[in-house]
Amino acid sequence: MMQAFDVSAGVFVRGLSNLKTLLTKGEAHGTKVTASLVEGMQDLATQVHWVSEGSKAALDRVIAGSLAPAAPPSGAMTFADLHASIDGAISYLEAIDPAALEAGFERAIELPVRGGTKSYRGDRFLLEFALPNFFFHLTLVYAILRKEGVPLEKGDFMGR
Repeated sequence: MMQAFDVSAGVFVRGLSNLKTLLTKGEAHGTKVTASLVEGMQDLATQVHWVSEGSKAALDRVIAGSLAPAAPPSGAMTFADLHASIDGAISYLEAIDPAALEAGFERAIELPVRGGTKSYRGDRFLLEFALPNFFFHLTLVYAILRKEGVPLEKGDFMGR
């Protein structure tokens, strides 16, 4: 039977591990961390930030109630910085107490949104906000890299 850890931290760790593969291929191709899908959209480094920091913040919110993700770094980033951020997120997620996460699935969560707040129970927050948000930013990383000509395949995204 699946546990809370499997459908949250486990999914995030797998996606983050796949993200490292995508970035390694992007760097080898000569992609810049400032590349974006379209002008005015957040760049590759910022998308990676939201994948790694967003996954940590989501589970912090489920466990503790109301922690917000760190803001994206304001200085220049390198691929090494992005990999370090991902490695930190993976280590953090792997160390989460499964029992605390399970208990957090019953927690009431208030998420600030434009014009107010949205209320969730912990498990619904994960399914309706945190996981879709994680995959949104992960997919944008893939899309930016493809736009930049990086020879990626679906298997790179899926981890095959």
